[in-house]
Amino acid sequence: MHYSVRYPGSTHDSFIWNNSRLRARFAAGEFQDYLLLGDSGYPLERYLLTPFANPRTRGEERYNRSHTRTRVIIEQTFGLLKSRFRCLHHSGGSLQYEPRKCAKMVMACMYLHNKCVRRRVPLPEVLLKAVGEDEEDPDDPPPLQEAADARLRPPPGFQTRNNIVDNFFA
Repeated sequence: MHYSVRYPGSTHDSFIWNNSRLRARFAAGEFQDYLLLGDSGYPLERYLLTPFANPRTRGEERYNRSHTRTRVIIEQTFGLLKSRFRCLHHSGGSLQYEPRKCAKMVMACMYLHNKCVRRRVPLPEVLLKAVGEDEEDPDDPPPLQEAADARLRPPPGFQTRNNIVDNFFA
């Protein structure tokens, strides 16, 4: 339910995350033990879990599969937004307005979509068919080289992710 339109489309997701108010709120502990999932382009943090770049155990492989199946929901949401609001989809052209106006239009689409979800407005059948079940995001960045970094200094979320693997996927 959180979104930001402060940066242009060519800005990497992890840059936006690193500069977001939501990240600051998570870092401050405002959301206690809640966790977020990020693709391999994000840094592993105690509240932001990423997949293993090179899973070495069955538990890590199971975690990665579960992570992918869960994270695909956001990719499907983007597909729904682009289908529901054709101005957001590249096949409908692009928003030919100044950046501020485009940002307002995107915010309006996100707001209306969230309102539809809260009020359980059913999607037209054509939209349901437009969103694939297990689509991978072709724009996902290659995995970060976490293994080498972890040997030098484990990332902040290393123990959190390992605990989840040990307790739920081993």
